[in-house]
Amino acid sequence: MFGRGPEVRAALEAAVGDPLVVFLALLVAGVTISHLLFRRRPLGRAIVRIVCLILLTFVLLRADIVPYQPLQPTGVPIRDVVQAILKIAWWLWAAWFVVGIVHASLLVEQRPHEGRLAHDVLAGLVYLAALFAIVRYVFDLPIQGMLATSGVIAIILGLALQSTLADVFSGIVLSFDRPYRPGDWVNIDGGTEGRVVETNWRATHILTGRRDLAILPNSSIAKSKIVNVSSPSGVHGITVTVATDSNTPPQLSVEVLQRAVLNCRTIMAAPAPAIAIKAIGGGGTEYEVTSFVEELAASTGAQNELLDLIYRHLAVAGIGLAAPANELWRPLEAPIAASRTQSERALDLVEFLRPLSPVERSAIAAKMRPHLHEQGEILLEPHKTLQSLFIVGSGVLSVADDGDEGGTEKARFGPGDHFGEISILTGDASAVKITALTAASVFELTKDDLAPVLAAVPAASRELTRVLANRQAIVKESEGAEPEHAVPKGQIRTWLAGYFHRRYGAAAA
Repeated sequence: MFGRGPEVRAALEAAVGDPLVVFLALLVAGVTISHLLFRRRPLGRAIVRIVCLILLTFVLLRADIVPYQPLQPTGVPIRDVVQAILKIAWWLWAAWFVVGIVHASLLVEQRPHEGRLAHDVLAGLVYLAALFAIVRYVFDLPIQGMLATSGVIAIILGLALQSTLADVFSGIVLSFDRPYRPGDWVNIDGGTEGRVVETNWRATHILTGRRDLAILPNSSIAKSKIVNVSSPSGVHGITVTVATDSNTPPQLSVEVLQRAVLNCRTIMAAPAPAIAIKAIGGGGTEYEVTSFVEELAASTGAQNELLDLIYRHLAVAGIGLAAPANELWRPLEAPIAASRTQSERALDLVEFLRPLSPVERSAIAAKMRPHLHEQGEILLEPHKTLQSLFIVGSGVLSVADDGDEGGTEKARFGPGDHFGEISILTGDASAVKITALTAASVFELTKDDLAPVLAAVPAASRELTRVLANRQAIVKESEGAEPEHAVPKGQIRTWLAGYFHRRYGAAAA
């Protein structure tokens, strides 16, 4: 044993002088230092690995070592071990480089989430090929036996994991076919509807409209009917059905329904909404209103707003809804509704006047003056101070700010909406422009007629305060700015006291 000391020493000295051993030591040191220096810089680590792969290829070829040929023993154990380590490192780095190219191509195509399954499959195949190459060209072992053994194992695992593998392969098919992407709104087989959050090996995660997370196996999705609401665009159609009484001509009902659709700002102008008469009979006439919104998430809110506006426009026009066949008392209401004027029906829709009784609202309606306006007519210019409250009786009005190129539309007024209250209460000039989008009728209620109502019914003044706050928020929305002329709490009470003091004297106030 001690006699072999000179031989071991000579072998070590030969190994130290071997260029491959020196390169291996430098390679290990360089990789270790780069890992410490570029721990939080993946790009820097990648550059170092590419440089090391190029240098390793050059050194191996310079030493007549071909990576894809079996390793030839040299008779020097240390040199053989070093050659084997360098060839193993070369194959692993080459596999990493190929996987990196695949990953970079997915990033260039801007679909890293959709291509993740394909990326993982290709990466697994590349590293598996590198493993077989190491066994064949480094250890010089036949791989036929390994392939046969792995095939038997694959059959056993396939039978044991049949359902899981079905999900995996379905996920791969969905990844290549890409019927949907993360962020798309989908409807799976008419049951599950929501926004796609994530797609992984086994399942697809969908956030439903109720904010619940639905996890669907990929195998069931691959067999289902998939409706991608976000493709080719996010535009989504909504359809509501309305049935009016048989006493109203369909042409008049269609015109009123068109105004209601125009009144709803969430409804898109293009594609154009459509109103179809579906059925007509003694019980009433049925209409189908189809319109479009920008995305599925806005469909519920748009549908609710549209139905409310349809009710308002029909009510002001004196058009009743069709009664169910089993309600025999509804026709008795028709003469009563027909005897009421349009101004009375409009006042029924004014929010801050709802605390008043029908008799009180009828008394106010008798004091209002009607104004008719043609389509495109300007009802209110910016910087104008109004002395009366104006209530929309019919038609649709557009409210825009005082900006360049006609300003930006902030709201649309329909039956029951009103304007002019801010000027009455604060004395400030108007900051908006109001234009008639359709032929419209507006009723004027003077300040002298409004003040006694607010003084006699405190609930009406409180409701008007709330309406004013909402109205000013709409007009002054954007940039989170506060309204310039906000109506503070108690402003209406202060205005009433000042009004009666000026008109009837301090005692009356």
